[in-house]
Amino acid sequence: MKYIFIINTLAGKGKYKRIVPNIENICSKENIEYEIRYITEKLSGKDIIKEYKNEENIIYSVGGDGTLSNILQEIVGTKNILGVIPAGSGNDTYRTIKKLPQGENLVDIGKVNNIYFINVACTGIDAEVGNNLDKLRKTKIPSSQLYNASIIYTFFKFKFKKIKIKTNVKNFEDSYTILSICNGGFYGGGFNISPKSDMTDGLLEIYFAEKMPKIKMIPLLLKLKKGKHVGKKRVHKFRTNHIELKLEEDIVFNVDGEKLIDNEFIIDIIPKAIKIYNNEEFVNKIIGGEKNENSIN
Repeated sequence: MKYIFIINTLAGKGKYKRIVPNIENICSKENIEYEIRYITEKLSGKDIIKEYKNEENIIYSVGGDGTLSNILQEIVGTKNILGVIPAGSGNDTYRTIKKLPQGENLVDIGKVNNIYFINVACTGIDAEVGNNLDKLRKTKIPSSQLYNASIIYTFFKFKFKKIKIKTNVKNFEDSYTILSICNGGFYGGGFNISPKSDMTDGLLEIYFAEKMPKIKMIPLLLKLKKGKHVGKKRVHKFRTNHIELKLEEDIVFNVDGEKLIDNEFIIDIIPKAIKIYNNEEFVNKIIGGEKNENSIN
């Protein structure tokens, strides 16, 4: 079985420059047949995957959550196995994947309208924190402080919206601070939104935080960072395999780091949809044993 490394050179502020020589050295040393492919302006991750759709390889996404999301769209329905080399700024999906058993794992994926996701789809202040990062990355704020800066920026800009929610377990209409649909556990650069998510149970974990005074929003986000928000006042959790959302205006839904804009969303879980290859020892060799917060913690 061949290893295909699909590399996003724009992710992680150039981390790939250190990673590529490690791929070449380690694969040669361990007699692994491999190819290195690069995402370019004219060649997306989706385009590259299409070249391998009739094969059976381990396809490694080398980049961040956005790179992985792009590649996922074309891996679904093929015999290829998905692997992840965390080389972006957040790497939240890998935080969940590395908790899977070592080796091949048959896992569930979510689907929002026509977009597949492995990890988390969300809207609300938490999603806007992630979306506002794009504005702040162009500033002189250190990368280690980007998420904290985005929390403060979003706090002042955030406006509540009313949403209709329909599921097979409950239906309601309310204004919200947070609405997160989770297959995985982490988002926003390490926020532990769903501590007990299981990517193999055929269910999505839904976290809904009611509208609240703004003064209480930052404490909620700080609790969320450590996974301590569960069971807190105004935070509701339930599990389902299907959810329908309707709003009066278009919103931005953050889907594994990608933006989906609409005012209606249908979200389902697809049980045992793809295989994920988890080899933490191999990944750590590739990234040079790096263990900082932005990569594999």
